[in-house]
Amino acid sequence: MTVGEKELFWRERQLLERSKQLLEAQADGFIPTAEYQKLIDSYAELLAELSKLTRRSDKTLTRLNELKLKLKRYVSPPIYKRITSGQEMVEINKTRRVKLSIFYSDIVGFTLHSRDMEGEALSTFLNSYLEEMTNIINKHGGTLDKYIGDAIMVFFGDPDFSSDEDHALRCVRMALEMRSRLKEMHRYWFELGYANPLHIRMGIATGYVSVGNFGSSERLDYTIIGSPVNLASRIQDQAGEDEILISHTTWALVKDTIPCSEAIYMNLKGFSQAEPAHAVVAEDSDDTLEILEDAGYCLQYNPAKLSLEELIRELSKRVQSDDPI
Repeated sequence: MTVGEKELFWRERQLLERSKQLLEAQADGFIPTAEYQKLIDSYAELLAELSKLTRRSDKTLTRLNELKLKLKRYVSPPIYKRITSGQEMVEINKTRRVKLSIFYSDIVGFTLHSRDMEGEALSTFLNSYLEEMTNIINKHGGTLDKYIGDAIMVFFGDPDFSSDEDHALRCVRMALEMRSRLKEMHRYWFELGYANPLHIRMGIATGYVSVGNFGSSERLDYTIIGSPVNLASRIQDQAGEDEILISHTTWALVKDTIPCSEAIYMNLKGFSQAEPAHAVVAEDSDDTLEILEDAGYCLQYNPAKLSLEELIRELSKRVQSDDPI
């Protein structure tokens, strides 16, 4: 008998014991013995059935909690919270139009990194990366949409809405922390035998998308669709190693708080005209690119403040004018 059963049925058990005592103590026949015994037997039978039902209920609840824990690992925490609280109706064609900040990232040259790895080593390597990045996503309140191999898709603003500025700021700050954490993990991976440092590229866009349940009656995916999703993905494709590129709309929401470069116009697949993007520069960032020449020169520049095209033009001018570089 469990502690829970004692707490739940202590009054019934007490009454049963007291009834037995009265039955044993009666001597003048005032209490109808047969009827009273029948009452006791019936009550004992009822108590046994209640105890059995309680044990079944406890086992069912335990299994339900185990299933919920497993489900939690497949669904983003904000979505999981809404589903289990009854706030989110899990049904097809339930979508809405909202303004979100969308984040995309992937590992630069992951195919080359993974080419010589065994399956188990590759899983350890990739999962350690995804684990750290997911912790940062949850810390900043992002909704993890999906993993696409080594790529990550996150959005801010649904299901919990605060403000467009807050969504964009949290998204950019999440990206900055991811970049910082990645640098810290280089030592960890080096000690595991991965000599080549891992780099990621990141893209962020803000705009109106359709969010909700998409799929079939058999399987649904809570996700987002729309032009800003494609824009975030295309911007990310254009980012350099450990670079964070954001759309002009996102820049307008964070420019007073987050240092960014001037607009860089990009011709992106699926977009009819050049799209402006901005590189995010952390205040404590040492974002530099080293170019080693055969003559022994080492040139460093900040791509967030000076584009490669601008650098080439400036170097050409200096070479032509014989100015020192």
